[in-house]
Amino acid sequence: MKILILGVGGIGGFFGGYLQQSGADVTFLVRPKRKDLLVKNCLKVISPLGNLKLKPNLVIANELKPIYDVILISCKTYDLDKAILDLKLTKGKGVIIPFLNGMTHLKKLDEEFGSNNVMGGVAHISSTINQEGTIEHFSEFKKLTFGNRIPNQNYLLKPFLDMCEKTKFDAVISEDITLDLWKKWIFIATVAGATTLFGSTLGEISNHEVGKKTLTDLYKECRSIAEFYGYTLDDNESNNVLKNITFKDSPIKASMQRDVEKNAFTEHEEIFGHLISKAQNYNFDSPILTSCYLKMKLYKEKLT
Repeated sequence: MKILILGVGGIGGFFGGYLQQSGADVTFLVRPKRKDLLVKNCLKVISPLGNLKLKPNLVIANELKPIYDVILISCKTYDLDKAILDLKLTKGKGVIIPFLNGMTHLKKLDEEFGSNNVMGGVAHISSTINQEGTIEHFSEFKKLTFGNRIPNQNYLLKPFLDMCEKTKFDAVISEDITLDLWKKWIFIATVAGATTLFGSTLGEISNHEVGKKTLTDLYKECRSIAEFYGYTLDDNESNNVLKNITFKDSPIKASMQRDVEKNAFTEHEEIFGHLISKAQNYNFDSPILTSCYLKMKLYKEKLT
């Protein structure tokens, strides 16, 4: 099985690196400048799983051929249009598994590659790239969830799962990937919303009762939006999520907050803006989520 990974960041580089370490046939699609850096410095990961330093197999867009069985997309959502252009030469072969936040990317990928070839994917990880280009992995989260969006959509997912099970990270085929996409959206909207709104870790926010309540209420707002669309979350699971994100010693902050600290672009439109538009379809007020969205819109105006 030949695997192509678009993106060598906190998701693609991390999971792709451990796939390569386990013996999988992995190639990373990168831009020319990134290729030069990786050739010079190798792919490096710092993680509680054990650090990695690998010489990755690299390809740039104009060198691509339709030879890959599984194509993982792990770019930021605002880079998706460019990613689709970069993948043009792979069309005609391979199943695509995107690990992007929100839901807007699925329509674009369906239109370009056909819905039968586009799976659903969720990455559970807290990671970033530091100034030296090394991927840093935080916390115990290290899981890929993927699945068919149409029943019996593609037979390649099981062989891909078999490859993942040889690695140090966790992987599972979902029985309802759309529900899992909503769960991730709710989770990331809450964590990214709170940590960007207050410029703090989850633990720092939860050290204050008003902060803990704000986190809880924001999660409930997001959860309510999902329920309007028929995706009801189990109470026990939701309570566990709340317990984890309101842990007073939690060092976690969303990758969006790390992007803010780097004065970089963020995915606030796809994570906050689109979710708010979903709420507005049902005349549902989401004041905390809207405050998070406004904070990031103001941030973008100052950035540009």
